[in-house]
Amino acid sequence: MERIRLYDCLARIGKLVESPERIRIVDALCQAERSVESLSEVTGLPVRTVSHHLQKLKRDSFVVSEKRGRFSIYSIAGEDIAAFLEQMKQLSENIYPEMQLSLSKLRENRSLLNKSRLPVNPMLIDVRPVEEYEQAHIPGAVSVPFKNFEENMKTIPAGTPVIAYCRDKYCDFADRAVEILKKNGYKAWRIEDSVSARLADAEPLELKGKNENG
Repeated sequence: MERIRLYDCLARIGKLVESPERIRIVDALCQAERSVESLSEVTGLPVRTVSHHLQKLKRDSFVVSEKRGRFSIYSIAGEDIAAFLEQMKQLSENIYPEMQLSLSKLRENRSLLNKSRLPVNPMLIDVRPVEEYEQAHIPGAVSVPFKNFEENMKTIPAGTPVIAYCRDKYCDFADRAVEILKKNGYKAWRIEDSVSARLADAEPLELKGKNENG
């Protein structure tokens, strides 16, 4: 009987992540804590849909919330949630050819940094929204949000080699930022390193309010 209950609990997780919308919401929360309205904006889902899925995620301990003024702010329940999502992504890439094909298409024109030929004194930039950067970022990174990027990149000294990263290897913010930088005379590359991957692997991050070194 207890063994059956254990498998029932495993099946609950399966039901929880069978919805692409819920996965998108959890993925967004791996970047930063958010209100329902903020999640609606970043995922493109209606507020009512986001609220509905959050209740399911909260009920099954994937997310937690706290009241701040008139808003409920949601976050992942722990770093093991980020690890679980990263493992899901990797497993999907390993077993589904369509995942591999889609990722290959994303990478076709991607200017990936060759780690054996690192530029001298590069500037590492985080092109995610500023609230995501403030929540957690790779040590040494500077916030240069992709929104209004052509204006924001004026903070990058001319002639400085630039390395950009965004939400994860599926995100194209960094690709588009690198393209704009190159058109404006910069040497630029992107890396596929990300905050969510580092959370999953317990690698160093600078977290809101403190430095975290693993």
